[in-house]
Amino acid sequence: MQLACQPFFNYKPAGNKFHSCPQLDQTTTLFPKMKTILIFFTFLISVYAQGPGVSIFEQSRNGIRDEENRISKQAEKLFQDGKLLGLEATGELIKSPAAIKLELPVAHKNALTPSQVAERAKVSGYRVGWAYLCNSCDNWHINLAGGYAITDNGILGTCSHVINMDNKKMRKGGLIAVDHSGKVYPVTSILANDKKIDGALIKIDAKTTHLPLNDQIAPGDSAFCLSRPLKQGQYFSQGIVNRFYWNNDKRGDDPNSIKALGMLKLNVSSRWAPGSSGSAVLDTFGNAIGHVATISTMDNGASRKNNEKGRTLITLHSATPARAMMALARLPEDLD
Repeated sequence: MQLACQPFFNYKPAGNKFHSCPQLDQTTTLFPKMKTILIFFTFLISVYAQGPGVSIFEQSRNGIRDEENRISKQAEKLFQDGKLLGLEATGELIKSPAAIKLELPVAHKNALTPSQVAERAKVSGYRVGWAYLCNSCDNWHINLAGGYAITDNGILGTCSHVINMDNKKMRKGGLIAVDHSGKVYPVTSILANDKKIDGALIKIDAKTTHLPLNDQIAPGDSAFCLSRPLKQGQYFSQGIVNRFYWNNDKRGDDPNSIKALGMLKLNVSSRWAPGSSGSAVLDTFGNAIGHVATISTMDNGASRKNNEKGRTLITLHSATPARAMMALARLPEDLD
C-alpha cells in the first residue's frame, strides 16, 4: 500500500500558481486537516485491504499451532466419549467398506464468479484424516488432508490414501473431519474405498453443504481448487482442465468399469501440493469435477554428468475425476 499513498506525499501544485503570503493562514489551518485526512485514509486502506467479509488466515507459527491444538483437544474429547470408531473398527471398514445406496444431487447449471466458487468450496470443504496417540508420547496428534461433501446428509469424498492407516505410528485414534469453522466430527463409517481410483466415501453425522459431482467437462474448462498445500491455509487457485488420460492400458473393454476408472486421471493447471490431497476441484458452476490426487515433476532426463540434470520442465497436477467417484457412489446399485 506504500506505493498507493506515495503520490499524496509527493504532490506538488501544477504550474507556478502558489501564493505563499496571502494564503498563509489558510494553508497553516489546511495542512493539519489534510494530514488528518491522509492518516484516516491510510488507516482505511490497511483495514480494508480485502473485500468486506473476507477472512484473513492466521498463517503465523503460533496461529497454526493453536489451530492444531484446538482440533486435537476436540478429537481427544470425542475419543474419551467413545465417539471415535477406533483403529480396529476403522481398519475393518477400510478393507471392507459398508456400502449403502446413495442418491447423488444433480449438477448445478448456473455460472458463478470465481469468488463465489471459492466460497462454495470453503463451506463444502473439510479437512479429513487421523487424530491419534503415537507410540512415543501421550499427546494427541493430527494428520489431515482434504475432503468435500457430495450430499447434504454427511457423505464426504476424499482420497483413499488420506484414510490409509499407519499402524506403526498409532496406538489409539480414529478418522475425523473438520469443517471450515474448526468443528471436529468423527467419521462414523466408510462407504467406499478404492486404491486404484484413489477415492473413498466416508460418513459424518452432520448436515452438509454439498458439491454435486459433474463429469461433463472438457479441456479448456475452468478448474478451481481451495486447499491447504504445505499447511498454507485458504489457498485458492484457478486454472483450466488440461486433459483426461489413461495411466495403464490393461483396463478391459468397458471404459466405465471400476477397473478402467481406476486408470482414468485428470490433469488441471490449478495449484496444489502435499496437504491438498482429497480437496475438491471445482468447475465454474460450483460442482466437483474431481479431487486432488497427486503432484509430479518431470525433468529433461539428462545424464548425471549434465548440469541440467534435475531441472524441472513441467509440474503435473493429477486429480481423481468425478466419473470415478460417481461410479464408487453407485457401486451398491451395480451389485444388486
